[in-house]
Amino acid sequence: MDKESIADIIEKHRSKIIKVTKNIIKNPSLVDDIVQDASIKIYTYFQKHEYEIPKNIEAWVTILTKNTAYDHLRKIKRQQEIIQNSGESTHNHEFTTDTPEKQLLSKEQIHQINEVFSLLDKETREILILRNQGYSYNEISKLKKLSLGKVKTKIFRGRKKMMDHLMEKGVL
Repeated sequence: MDKESIADIIEKHRSKIIKVTKNIIKNPSLVDDIVQDASIKIYTYFQKHEYEIPKNIEAWVTILTKNTAYDHLRKIKRQQEIIQNSGESTHNHEFTTDTPEKQLLSKEQIHQINEVFSLLDKETREILILRNQGYSYNEISKLKKLSLGKVKTKIFRGRKKMMDHLMEKGVL
């Protein structure tokens, strides 16, 4: 089959290729790439093999286009998984490479924070613990049977007191 007749087949079915691709792929920039890839596959198929035109060329073009689109989606998914996995392994590697000095400093900071936390009154400590566990201000207010304003004030003043003490000690 000559180049001109292959180009005619591709041009004749181009609208079908675009329509099928747009139904599968929602990203317009990817649509152009997939249409081009499908056209190249059609061209190379006829160029290399000198096959006869399939009886139902429209169905053949549709299947080829769908397969090309799904191949692209699988490729993108694999790339995203690789990127995600490499990010996780890098993060895990950083976590495990702490030097003994860093671990000691971290333990010392935790000790200092616990020491400053113990300076707060019992009610403020309980409110801060509840807030750290993810409770909302309203939920804490109901649990502790305090006004919303008092809960907010206790949290603000407790955090401020802790920050001031930690800054005095040079922890922060």
